[in-house]
Amino acid sequence: MLKPRYEDEEEMYLPEISDDDSDFANVHDGVPHSNAGVALGWSALEQQMFDLLLLNRFNNGDSELLDDVAKTISDLLKTYKSYDLARLMSVVMLANQLSATENKSFAEEYEKYCEYIKKHPEDIEEL
Repeated sequence: MLKPRYEDEEEMYLPEISDDDSDFANVHDGVPHSNAGVALGWSALEQQMFDLLLLNRFNNGDSELLDDVAKTISDLLKTYKSYDLARLMSVVMLANQLSATENKSFAEEYEKYCEYIKKHPEDIEEL
């Protein structure tokens, strides 16, 4: 079990995710207060990055899953340029929206696209 570094609960740092844009504007002014962040001397940027990665660290005891996610992130950074990652993440967000709003699967729609292109190669998009 983790021991809080701070006696006063009000001082304990927990990342907040808010729909309010005004709170988000000051994120870079934050100081790392997590136990690991303080011990490792993390900058605000490092703390924010790990806050997003570890957002569910208080209710997720699966360290293997976390290791897999961290390895995947490292592999993605080695494999793709930043603009490709941004494009891929945009597609991921739109795929989530597709699932939520139209009850469609990205994988199924992509499969339909591939089948169509096999039958109609003249319609393939040119890059």
